[in-house]
Amino acid sequence: MKPQVVFIGGIESGKTSTIESLWSNNVVDYQSNKGVLSFRVSEMIDGREVVDFEVKELPRINYTSVDWIDKPNIRETLESADVIVFVLGCDDSLINIRKQYLDRVLSSIRLKDDVVFIIAYSMADWILNPVASRNLETVKNRQVGLAAVSNLIKKTNIVFSEFSSFNKYDSTFSIESVIPYSNTLNWNIDVLKYQIWNGLVLAINNYVFEEGIPTLVISGKTGCGKTSTINALWNLNLATGRVVSCTKFPAVVHILDNFEGQNVSFNLVDLPGIAESMDANSVYRKFYYRFIAKASVLLCLSQADRRAYKQDQIFYSDLIEHGILSHTQNIILGINQADLLFKDKEHPDGIDLHTIDGDNIIIQEKSEDYYKSISCVLTGFEKVSSNSVSIYSVLQKWNLDNLKRKIYKLLLL
Repeated sequence: MKPQVVFIGGIESGKTSTIESLWSNNVVDYQSNKGVLSFRVSEMIDGREVVDFEVKELPRINYTSVDWIDKPNIRETLESADVIVFVLGCDDSLINIRKQYLDRVLSSIRLKDDVVFIIAYSMADWILNPVASRNLETVKNRQVGLAAVSNLIKKTNIVFSEFSSFNKYDSTFSIESVIPYSNTLNWNIDVLKYQIWNGLVLAINNYVFEEGIPTLVISGKTGCGKTSTINALWNLNLATGRVVSCTKFPAVVHILDNFEGQNVSFNLVDLPGIAESMDANSVYRKFYYRFIAKASVLLCLSQADRRAYKQDQIFYSDLIEHGILSHTQNIILGINQADLLFKDKEHPDGIDLHTIDGDNIIIQEKSEDYYKSISCVLTGFEKVSSNSVSIYSVLQKWNLDNLKRKIYKLLLL
């Protein structure tokens, strides 16, 4: 199933120009059916793969008539929407009336339980500087005063305050769901797109995630090799990279496998990296809470050459404090990139890990170090012991079977 983004708005609100600004280079094809324009978009979402989805533009709303919802295809389109983008012009002074109208319309239909609602506050250049908006270079060069910026923030907060009750349709609706932008200046379009991506990924994950089967969740700092571990264990091809974080959104995959003669079916969740930045942590927190709360097994991943675990400790302490992690949780303490432990002047590229055994003193010391550092946070977790540690190397394909065995034994409990 392709997720659907539906744009609604009144006359001259900027729906069409916004769609063009967002996806003019990524539209595969489009069609019109009784006034509803449908665009098929294929786009690379940061931290994911290429995603195919549909963008639909509904006929403009006539706020003086309640008959808009009864036009052909409108009701059905809204009820199938994963993301609804309401385009509201910054020059629109009748915000309260618009909200009341939408409330009447939306209360008469059955929206999806996980629909994401976004207020696209268009034509922001007219608030930033009404005079300079006629001189684009002035605004592009950021020649706007603090009073204008303050006015835009104030108006954005007013819009959110007016529409805040929309959290009855969308539990994630917040001030971040109201996005001022300008098509003319190509300003803040990337922020609007990111918020739409967020809704799309939520929808895709909901389609893939299967209730009633076990769930494996992988967490850890950016760069520790969460995604590369997944690729190596289950022969997948999720995006990876050593320079920047490649997982900006959770990736949910349904795995079917066989372990010691038993069929194994489970949800696999790859989370964005913890401690990437303060802003990222704030954005990612809702992903962490949502999926770790569902984890049958949590793989807490680190990398072998790191000895600073303070951020990991803070992260897992927060999960415990908010009731996301329980003391009966199945947890594996994974350590990737074991090859990094053996790099020195004599061995600048490390050694062949297949020439050592599990009793190697360096391997043992690293395992004990990570266990002591994390177990002090997981006090009282009855299923966490020194045997919960699994150290391996994706690069050298070393000890991966041991990690997979630990995972499957817990999933099959």
